[in-house]
Amino acid sequence: MENFLTLFNDRKQKFETFFHEIIFKELQKKFHPLLAEASIYSLNAGGKRVRPILAISAFLSSNSNDIADNVLYIASALECIHTYSLIHDDLPAMDNDDYRRGVLTCHKKFSESTAILAGDALNTFGFYLVSKIVANDNYLHHDILELLHEGAGGPGMVSGQIEDLQLENNPNLFSEETLASIHKKKTGALIVSSLLIGNRLSDNWKLKETAFRLYGEKVGLLFQITDDILDEESSFEELGKTPGKDAANGKLTYPSLYGMEKTKRLRDEIKQELISIAQTLEDSNSIFFKKLPVYIAERKN
Repeated sequence: MENFLTLFNDRKQKFETFFHEIIFKELQKKFHPLLAEASIYSLNAGGKRVRPILAISAFLSSNSNDIADNVLYIASALECIHTYSLIHDDLPAMDNDDYRRGVLTCHKKFSESTAILAGDALNTFGFYLVSKIVANDNYLHHDILELLHEGAGGPGMVSGQIEDLQLENNPNLFSEETLASIHKKKTGALIVSSLLIGNRLSDNWKLKETAFRLYGEKVGLLFQITDDILDEESSFEELGKTPGKDAANGKLTYPSLYGMEKTKRLRDEIKQELISIAQTLEDSNSIFFKKLPVYIAERKN
């Protein structure tokens, strides 16, 4: 995994440099000072930057190692939208978390109203960043906006979140179909969009579109299953947030439906499926998409 981590961290560092030097300055220039402070606080809370790196890596799978500004603007848009969703997810009316990534959540650091507005601002700011893309393709902006909406909006993440909330403490509605529906939307949809948008920036994007969609759906599933396992087995120090909250809130999770042994077996099966799909996404000398499932399944937070 050492080569994969070097690759992952190199792409992450290129993204972080652009994010801090270009995006944060733009945000500070356009936002009210308190709104900028709360937004940057949440953006800086130590995330893995998985969605930006997925977009960058999907682009690089068909292009040179040159990470162009177009890709970095897309990566930044995805991180802003993802962070907005976390800010709102942590609110008292949602999952009611005090900590995220080992630091106070936005509404605990500032106020509930400030957190709501910071989330609102980052959501629309993400879509604004799409306007920064320079394109010769007349349909590029249209396609990217459609994919962002599918992943982050009503068809995807938001519908998954409302389904999740509806099922809290309602075990009579628990089923395999419901669980799959929630996490295909809540976790998987924006991951799929990240891969498809990165791929869409390539001239030959149609060649890998179907494979990237399938890969993204299964990565989202693997991510969620691993999250559910960690929520039951990890400590606050490892997770950076309160463990055991899903069970305490009566949420539908993979361990609650299948038990821990079957959940771990399912995690390992999906990991192997993803490694097989990755053979169609990159050449035999490339490792990112082949090693990513191992990284996700074996992470500790």
